[in-house]
Amino acid sequence: MALVCAAGALAGVPSAQAQVYRCTGGNGETVYAQQPCGTGAKEVTIRANRAATRTPGEAATQSAVFRSTDLSDASIAERNCVNAARSSIQRPVDRRIDTYQRQVAALNQQLGDDDKDALAAATRDAGVRAQIASLEQSISAERRSADSSLGTAQQRCAEQRRDREANIERKYAPARAAGDTAPQSL
Repeated sequence: MALVCAAGALAGVPSAQAQVYRCTGGNGETVYAQQPCGTGAKEVTIRANRAATRTPGEAATQSAVFRSTDLSDASIAERNCVNAARSSIQRPVDRRIDTYQRQVAALNQQLGDDDKDALAAATRDAGVRAQIASLEQSISAERRSADSSLGTAQQRCAEQRRDREANIERKYAPARAAGDTAPQSL
């Protein structure tokens, strides 16, 4: 902490290095100061950090990393969009299909019931089979509807990703052309 304070105090010094003194404090801790701070003070040379400028190669690398990260984020956003759509579409459909399938199972059990009157049994079985066929059609319709809705959602998510990627390309195009790292704000 003391070194950070001493380095911060030297921030206004234009030279590339500065003199600092290292001492031992009253509790045995190491203390840094700009003036000698006791009889055991030792002079320490602190070099300033490298300048904040970057080479064109460093700037291009940084821009490429930022662009790649933004493109990865666009891909993740698309995947999250599709997963959210799948969840909101599939959950209610699965519940309805499960209900239909339980009804079909119950009707199938009725088909096995013995009835002493053959005509009554045949009539009942025909009605049960018609109900089963209707429920199976409902199950197929639910699946088709869910597939259609999911396909539409996937297209919407893909369009959002393409839009985001186009914005990213516009954001980094000037930086790549000029070798600059300052992406354009959107």
